[in-house]
Amino acid sequence: MLKCQSTLDVCVFVITCKELGDIIARLFRRGVKVRIITDDEQLEASGSQIWSLIRDGIPVRTNKTSYLMHHKFAIVDGNLLINGSFNWTKQAITGNQENLIITDNEAITTHFVNEFQRLWTLYDPLKRLGSSSTSRRSGTDFDVKDI
Repeated sequence: MLKCQSTLDVCVFVITCKELGDIIARLFRRGVKVRIITDDEQLEASGSQIWSLIRDGIPVRTNKTSYLMHHKFAIVDGNLLINGSFNWTKQAITGNQENLIITDNEAITTHFVNEFQRLWTLYDPLKRLGSSSTSRRSGTDFDVKDI
């Protein structure tokens, strides 16, 4: 992930590992276009790094449903997929039994690129403003003023 040059799309249930949050922020400050999709209920999880990343200016979108956004994948520079059971937590790094696959196989990565874009569009807060559903927040791309 540190070799990322242009884009980083992260679609994960939760990010509580500070070191991973710091890497994402460092890439963003270096000029990498970062987008994050995460589960709405995990914004307030103990140790959540999302608010810090939002304060840094990184666009974040969340689901606003009763279902979990439970994906765990990232796409580096549009062609390298990192995918597996791995939640982005310290416990996943230091203790859990996890799996992680990294591939640049286009036949595989294309499906994840498309899924990320589908969710990014689906979770667009501007599209939800007209919906009749209510939620804790109006939606996101979160802005610093939301913090």
